Amino acid sequence: MSDRYELHSAIVLFILVNFISSVLSSNLVVMTFNIWESGNNVADGLNKIVSHIKAVNPDVAALQEVRDHEVMQELLEKLGTDWSGCLRNADYPDTGIVTRHTLLTDSVAQAAAGIGAKIKLKCSPYTIHVWNLHLDYKSYGPYAANNKLVTSRDQILAGEYGSYRRFSNIRDLLTNNNFKQALDDVDKVPLIVCGDFNSPSHLDWTYETRDLHGGWTFEYPATSILQRETGLTDSYRDLHNDSRSDPGVTWSTVDKMTPAGWNWTIPEPQDRIDFIFYMKNSLVAVNSTTYQGSNPVNPRPYHQNNDYPSDHYAVVTTFEFVQF
Repeated sequence: MSDRYELHSAIVLFILVNFISSVLSSNLVVMTFNIWESGNNVADGLNKIVSHIKAVNPDVAALQEVRDHEVMQELLEKLGTDWSGCLRNADYPDTGIVTRHTLLTDSVAQAAAGIGAKIKLKCSPYTIHVWNLHLDYKSYGPYAANNKLVTSRDQILAGEYGSYRRFSNIRDLLTNNNFKQALDDVDKVPLIVCGDFNSPSHLDWTYETRDLHGGWTFEYPATSILQRETGLTDSYRDLHNDSRSDPGVTWSTVDKMTPAGWNWTIPEPQDRIDFIFYMKNSLVAVNSTTYQGSNPVNPRPYHQNNDYPSDHYAVVTTFEFVQF
C-alpha cells in the first residue's frame, strides 16, 4: 500500500512540477499595430483589422489610430468575448490596448501621447505592464535628412524638439508618475513599451548605413532618450543586430513613392519607426518580426482593396519570462 501511495504521490508531483514549469516558461506574444485611421483606407477595413489580429493571435495588441470609443467597442465585439481593452480618454483617443487576458481597469493611465495598463495573464502567475505610444507625426526627420537644402543636424533636430514633437512626447512619458512607478516595479511586474514613434531608431542611422539615409548618421532623441533613461531594450534590433542586412522597415507597406505630387516618381524614405521595447531583467525576446499578412500589398494609389489594412507593418515580438 505504501509503495502504491508513494508511486501515486510521485506521479502527482511529476505532473504538478511539469505543469508549473510549462506555465512559468509560457510565451508572451505582443503586437504593435497602427490600424491606419481605423481601417478607413481599405474596403471592409475593420473586419480586416480583426482578421489580422486573430491571425497573429497576440496576448496583447497595442493599437494606434483608433478613431473613437465606438470603433474600439466594435473591434472588441468582432474579436470575441475573450477580449477586452482600454482606450485613451480624449476626443481623438488614438492609442488603445486589447488583450485576451485580464485587463486591470484600475491600473489604466495615460500620457500626452499614449496609454498604459496592467494585464493579468490567465493560467499564469504573471502580471505585465504595457504602455502604448503614438508620437507626433509632424516634421518627420527622414524628410529633412533627404532634403538637399538641409545641411545641419540642428535643422533635423528642430523637428524633433519642437512644441509637442517627439522629444516632448517622450519627456512627458518619462515624467509621468504612473510610468515612473512602472519602472520602479519592473522586478515584480515586467514592463513593455511599444507603439508608432514616427521616428527612426538611433540604432539604425549609423555610420555603416548612412548611404541609406541621405548620407546622415543621426541619434534620434525619441528612441535614444527612452532607452538611455529607462534601460529598455529594442526587441527587434536586439534579435536582428545588423541594421543593413535586416533593416526591419515598418514604414511603409503602401507609401513606396511620395504621395505629395510628382506623379509618384519620388521614393518615400523607408524606415523602422514602430517598436516594442522591454526590460531584460524580467523578459527575454526569443523572436521578433514585422508583419503585413500573407497576401500581396499594393502600394498607393492602388491600395483600396488590400487585405492588409495598414500603411505600417505591424511588429510582433515573442517573449519568454525570466523566473524571478
